[in-house]
Amino acid sequence: MSPLLKSGKWVSSGAVSSLLALGLLVLFILPVLAGVGSIMLPAFGYMPVLGFETFSFSSWQMLLETPALIQMLGLSLWTSASSTLLSLILAFGVICFAWGTPFWHKVQRWLAPLMAVPHVALAFGVMFVLMPSGLMARLIAVFAGWSFPPDWQTVQDSYGISLILLLVIKETPFLIFMMAAAVVQLPVSDTLRLGGSLGYQSGVIWLKLIWPRLYPMIRLPVYTVLAFSISVVDVALVIGPANPPTFAVQILQWIYDPDLANSLLAASGSVLLLLLVVSVIGVFYLTEWVMSRLLRSWLVNGHRGRFSIFWGSLSRKAWHGLVMLFLAGGSALLVWSFVWRWRFPSLWPDWSLRSWERAWDCMSEPIVNSLLIGVTATLAANTISVILLELNDFQQQQSKSAGKWLSLLTRGAMYIPLLLPQMTFLFGVQLLLLQWGAEGHWLTVTGLHLLFVLPYCFLGLSGPWQHYDQRHSLQGLLLSRSWLKTFVQVKLGVLWRPVMASLALGFAVSIAQYLPTLFASAGRVETVTTEAVSLVSGGNRRLIGVYGLVQMLLPFIFYVMAFFLSYWTIKNGCFARRLNS
Repeated sequence: MSPLLKSGKWVSSGAVSSLLALGLLVLFILPVLAGVGSIMLPAFGYMPVLGFETFSFSSWQMLLETPALIQMLGLSLWTSASSTLLSLILAFGVICFAWGTPFWHKVQRWLAPLMAVPHVALAFGVMFVLMPSGLMARLIAVFAGWSFPPDWQTVQDSYGISLILLLVIKETPFLIFMMAAAVVQLPVSDTLRLGGSLGYQSGVIWLKLIWPRLYPMIRLPVYTVLAFSISVVDVALVIGPANPPTFAVQILQWIYDPDLANSLLAASGSVLLLLLVVSVIGVFYLTEWVMSRLLRSWLVNGHRGRFSIFWGSLSRKAWHGLVMLFLAGGSALLVWSFVWRWRFPSLWPDWSLRSWERAWDCMSEPIVNSLLIGVTATLAANTISVILLELNDFQQQQSKSAGKWLSLLTRGAMYIPLLLPQMTFLFGVQLLLLQWGAEGHWLTVTGLHLLFVLPYCFLGLSGPWQHYDQRHSLQGLLLSRSWLKTFVQVKLGVLWRPVMASLALGFAVSIAQYLPTLFASAGRVETVTTEAVSLVSGGNRRLIGVYGLVQMLLPFIFYVMAFFLSYWTIKNGCFARRLNS
């Protein structure tokens, strides 16, 4: 039995544990549902705060008459669907041809840095690499003899190619991480050995025997990536199309338009964005169903495959290219933060510390706010995650059917904020905060960050918690007769490394949040992310380099600390290696 819940002082029955878990889930989901609900009335013209006291469809008429509406919706669909499919194909290719090989260990080492880097910082780095006067053009200019930057639209291009590339860089590691967590629940080694004995190539074995069982386990993460790609704002502001922008960016422009009537237009647009996300996810699900029927005969036709080596090599090269672009982006941020003057096509800039001196006085408050909000949200998210996981464990031991139901309900609830477009329910939450006068406080911002940090922490811990051997806790209870000592010294001791990894991941997720900070802060709580995005309109590459580098370093430092604490502890005043490491 779970040692955290062994004591009768805390839990006396499975019903109480279920009610407690459901209560926590309701408190978590309530702001999301309230945000979606509060946006519905303004979407149909009713917003008494701004003087609109009658229902009407005028905002929808204005929305449908918006110039380039079809182009904006098309851009959102194109960039989201393309990036999701490419990320899914690349993630499956990497895990398919790297699983069980030394290359897989290299992939695992890169997952944490790639997932830790905030989207905005990576977008700035990729922009410095790909723009017409960026690192790539300068390298080509050495051999081509260019004296001026080429007339290339490699960033903020009208087709959204640069946005798709950036999303693939960020989404592929997440999908690999989720696939790796799911595939360990399948008999991969036995399946590969059985398929190989029948003459099948490894790639075909993964496609025919493993993928049909693996995909249902990662369906929700795929839909999460799809929903995020449709509604992403911060990355699209930095590297996405500008004229016309993606639809989510256009909604943000309507929200902050001085004309108050555009607030109703933004509300209608937010509802349309929600309908778009629901429709696209529905089309994806329908496509999955159709493809499963069409490919059923191929799965059993006995074809052994001929191109596994080619696709394996292509997957490796694509992964290496992704990592190289990530490293080049980080290097570009570092260089630009110390640049004074950098004429094209020179490969070597004139160095200076003036950008850091200029930015440092204004950066202290955003850094402190980012650390305060990030640490608070991360600690709260991990505490709630542990409580929910312990309640699920207790319920599972009381009744397997009830425990399974509670586990599915909890996991489904965690995906709700990730599957809904941020613009829709966060705009609704902002309207509620304005009515209650609760905006502009760091605790409010932390609460909105928690809506996104908690799902990632819970999902990151659910795998290790599920595979924990309860016999360790039972033995600890027999020896100590204390549930608290058993939980702290035994269970947390065994699961200490996953907990540290969850803390690092939660902090990285918090640092990357742009819209939650923007909507809840009312401009009075500045973070590194909001300040970095605001620099896009100014175009000062030196300051962008400074803020982007700081934003990239904060989660990296946290990951280093978590890595150190997962292997080392302080014992008798000295650093000592943990026994379970």
